[in-house]
Amino acid sequence: MGKWGKISGTLSLILGVLFLIGWFGAVMGVDYIDNQLEENCDSTSGQIGQITGWDEGQCQDGRDTRDLLSSLQYSLQLGGAALCIAGVWMLVRH
Repeated sequence: MGKWGKISGTLSLILGVLFLIGWFGAVMGVDYIDNQLEENCDSTSGQIGQITGWDEGQCQDGRDTRDLLSSLQYSLQLGGAALCIAGVWMLVRH
């Protein structure tokens, strides 16, 4: 069990770190999308473009993507922390 404990602990730790990197990327993505929406969609010309359809739905697509990333942030952070803690625990225990 010692060999498999170290392998599973290492794998869990690597996956946890990848989840945390994904969480950090999601945070940066939400911030970037918020800035772009503020700059391009919340201005007067952006609102006119949305009303007339000239933006071809890009503002709504941006809002949808931002909402999706926002909903994933908590899961990625919690999953990454749990996997890292479990991985370290397995490595220390075995």
